[in-house]
This record gives sequence, C-alpha cells and structure tokens, in this order.
Amino acid sequence: MNCLKNYPLAELTTFKIGGAARFYVKADSAVSVYEAVEFAKQQGVPFYVLGGGSNLLISDRGYDGLIIHMANKESHTATVGDSVYKTCGAGVVWDSFVSECINENLFGVECLSGIPGTVGAAPVQNIGAYGQSVESLIYEVIVVDTADGSIARFTNAECKLSYRKSLFNSEAFGKYIIVIVKFVLKRDGKLNIRYHDLEKYFQEGTREGTNVTLQDVRAAVLQIRARKGMLQLDGYSRFKCAGSFYKNPVISTGHFDQIMGVVDASPSDRNWYWAQSHSSEVKLSAAYLIEKCFGKGFRKGRVGLSPNHTLAIVNYEDATFSEVIDFAKLIEDTLYERFKVTLEREVQVLQ
Repeated sequence: MNCLKNYPLAELTTFKIGGAARFYVKADSAVSVYEAVEFAKQQGVPFYVLGGGSNLLISDRGYDGLIIHMANKESHTATVGDSVYKTCGAGVVWDSFVSECINENLFGVECLSGIPGTVGAAPVQNIGAYGQSVESLIYEVIVVDTADGSIARFTNAECKLSYRKSLFNSEAFGKYIIVIVKFVLKRDGKLNIRYHDLEKYFQEGTREGTNVTLQDVRAAVLQIRARKGMLQLDGYSRFKCAGSFYKNPVISTGHFDQIMGVVDASPSDRNWYWAQSHSSEVKLSAAYLIEKCFGKGFRKGRVGLSPNHTLAIVNYEDATFSEVIDFAKLIEDTLYERFKVTLEREVQVLQ
C-alpha cells in the first residue's frame, strides 16, 4: 500500500477548499480498502472515503486522519433476458457510466446526466434529479466491512433507499465502504420528461416532446444543468462549489399553509412545492425559498450564491472554510426566521 503523508486535498474537491490529509492512499480493490482501514486503526486515526470530491467541504486545517481515495474502475456488462446488468467499481466517474448507458440505449439514467462524483457515492446519497433516482436501478451493492474486512452484499431493499438517504449514510454510517455497485437497466422503457424543467425545455423546442430519444434527454439535462451552473464536466464553464448545498425540506401540510401566508408567490407559480403521495407532507424547493430571501448571486465577501441557482454556494475568490460555513449559517438562520424551515445540508463537512 502506497501511503502518502501531508497530502493536499483542495484540488481533489470541486470547492477547491481545504488543507492536507495526514495520510492519503488510493484504493483500487477490496483488498487495498481493507489494508487502508487496518493502517488507520494501527495509527489510531480516523479515515474518510473520498470519491469525486463533489459533495465535500474540507477544513483549512486539513484532515488529521487517512483519506481513502476510491480508484476501483472495473466495469462489465451482462444481459439476462430483457435486463442488462452493469457492474461498476466505486471509482468509476458517474457521468461516464451514464454516457455509456445512453450509448447502449439503456433506459433509467438519462435524467441523471451531469451529476458529479463517482459511482460509489450513488447509493450512499441515493442520487436523483429531474424525476429519476438510483433507487429504482440498484440491484446490489458490494462493500467491505470496516470491522473485519469481510465482504458483504446488500440488495436494493437492504440498502434502505429514500430521498437523499440510505443505510450507508444513516444507521450504518462508517461501517461499510462501497467497492462495487451493480445496476439493472432495460433496453425498452418510457422516457421520463414530465419534470417541469424538462417539460418546459421540450415545449419550447421544435419537437414538443414527440419522438424524443434518450440522447435528446441527456442533451437537455446537460444544457439545463449548465444554465444553472451545476456542471463540473470538461468543456463547460463551472463554479467552485459542491452543487446543491441543501436538501429540499419536507414539511407538514399545516406548516405549508403557514408558509403560503408568508411567501410572496404568484398563484400560478406551482414549481416550488410538491405534495407527497400517500402522506400529509409537502416537499419544498429550498432554492425557491433561498431566492425569496436573498436573490440569485447574493454575495458576502468571497462567498456567495450562484447567479444561476441559489442551491449552490460558490467559492468566488479563494474563500476559506470558515467563510463558507458562516455564509451557510446566514442562509439557514434567515430561512428559519422567516419560514420556520430548517435546512439540512447535503454537502459533507470534513474537519
């Protein structure tokens, strides 16, 4: 195992913020993951698993532990009947996986185009966008148990996937390290273009949603994400940010009625809340509420909101970790004071 000391981390994140790790290792197999965990135990230090660094804010003091950077990029495909099984190492770039699926005319990931990060993070966060999520695609997740190095396998149901949540970032946080994810996709399917951004995109175009292909949907999603400044792909302008800093809050219908009495919204504007099926809850657009309070592009010193999308907090001029945290706290306190809504951070903080 090639373990490096005092390894700089800022350039491994999309925020471009953070100090050095005391120890750093690339792990390209289950064996190397186990060896890295054992090394951390021997040194008496914590460890953190790093993927694409797209959902991470690191302290300027760095990390006094071991960074395990996932580098397993194995990939293979098997077809069983109408189902296509894609097995990917945790270090595979997520959008490369999506692009491969689209090129093979496989349905189910087209709306997840352009999401930054690696495959290993997909089940942890149950990543989703524009009406799709990996919840419906994951067949099996293979992990290393950090307690004894044994290999465990989790079915879709055992992963306990829900909105931005899974077994791996809740009750079993830190217990397992994902090394392989197995997806199941279909060659025949129905395109999902009912999400309002996509629906508007195709209504404004000449095709009006007819004869739309998987490639068309991917192109549309990439263009929409690019307009919002949410892409971290080569060839696109990008901000130093972690994408969506917050999750969309889910509140009771009674609380929603109270907010409706406070927020200045047009009756025709219905794209900032969504009634949850079979429940008395409503999901709110965190971006909409933030924009109501601050507006796009609001800045305080070297940190600010993206001019394109208020869910993104941007490092404009070599901001520090503390400046980003203070800015986030301003956002959170203001929304709670005005709407009594508690924002939950989607970005992970390492300090």
